[in-house]
Amino acid sequence: MTKSGTQKLVSMTALAAAGTFLGLATSRPELAAIGATFLASVVVGLALVRPPQLDVELTIDRDRCIEGDEVVVTATVGSDRTDDVELGLAVDPRLRLLEGRNRTTIALGAGDVREHEWRLGADRWGAYAIGPLAVRVHAPGRLATFEHVHEGRPLLKVFPRFDRIRRSFPPRDTQIYSGDYTARSADEGIEFAAVRPFVHGDSVRRVNWRVTSRRRTLHVNLSHPERDTDVVLFLDAFTEVDVGAETTLDLIVRGASALAEHHLRRNDRVGLLGFGGTLRWLTASMGRTHRYRVADFLLDVSPTFSYAWKDIRLLPHGTLPATAVVLALSPLIDDRAITALTDIAARGFPLVIIDTLPVDRIKPGGTPERELAHRVWRMKREMVRERFINAGVPVVAWSGETGIEAALSHLPKRDRTGVPLR
Repeated sequence: MTKSGTQKLVSMTALAAAGTFLGLATSRPELAAIGATFLASVVVGLALVRPPQLDVELTIDRDRCIEGDEVVVTATVGSDRTDDVELGLAVDPRLRLLEGRNRTTIALGAGDVREHEWRLGADRWGAYAIGPLAVRVHAPGRLATFEHVHEGRPLLKVFPRFDRIRRSFPPRDTQIYSGDYTARSADEGIEFAAVRPFVHGDSVRRVNWRVTSRRRTLHVNLSHPERDTDVVLFLDAFTEVDVGAETTLDLIVRGASALAEHHLRRNDRVGLLGFGGTLRWLTASMGRTHRYRVADFLLDVSPTFSYAWKDIRLLPHGTLPATAVVLALSPLIDDRAITALTDIAARGFPLVIIDTLPVDRIKPGGTPERELAHRVWRMKREMVRERFINAGVPVVAWSGETGIEAALSHLPKRDRTGVPLR
């Protein structure tokens, strides 16, 4: 613990020195006696000073929660003597102290153990190290203090709240594993496909007796098998624009969380690609364990400033499976992200772009020059969107005012096999 003097020590030392000096200067012993009294108090008080033996622990009631939940932070303090202990908890600006203050004083007796609680509101997704906790103890006579910063900081992970969606982008191609999508091929399944003549090896259970009695030869039903698909979520983390209560990065993370949960619930393989100043990826997989990997990946998404040019050729093999559907969430601002999406579309991947920058919230400045710059910027965005649409890439806008499913409802309609409906 760090030992330091208090203002009381400074004042008493100054009074002792002043009294002694005035007594000697004016030959008045009573002033010297007053100074000696203050000096004796300082000497005795400092002689009794000894560092306290404190046992400090900082804990939280849970280490994972959802946006909007409350978290209880508990400081447990024990002492070997009677002391008034001051506690000060450093609260991250993105967390909200629900009641009281982050500084408090508790009275401890010798051998006592006391607890103090703070209630914090987790209003924004992210990973937060709670604390640190500052502890201050006054020595007897309050001539000195002992201060200590407790570095044991529990980690709190706040996962983004997401909307449950019922419909996403139907895949063009499916995998060989069982899932919720109807394949275009005819095989064992539930969805009726066609009727054909019986051949050697067909199961008797698939015989269509109605057609058989009419045609006088055995005919069997064909069905579309249920298959899964690969989905890769492209997260544009080059820039972050404040659009009111949220930023474009908030929309990207919240939308990616909803889409990942939807496809994992449908037994699809989901991969993540964080495309920004720092290139990060998560290979497509499925299952409950992969849900936690996706959640931890999203908590680390942050805009990183960089001049480096990034290209999808830097990705390791297997990051973009050959038949994967790529769902990109991007504000369509950085040229590097736009070039990467153009390259993905040119390689033949089914691509859907969700534009997370609501243009109507970006207001022009008050001068003619700024208004002209704003018009040019909007025209450039429209050119980018039209270029993707003309290349067969759907682009939908999502402002966050409604769920992401409302934005996905504007996608071109497709049948159960992923073929566009005309």
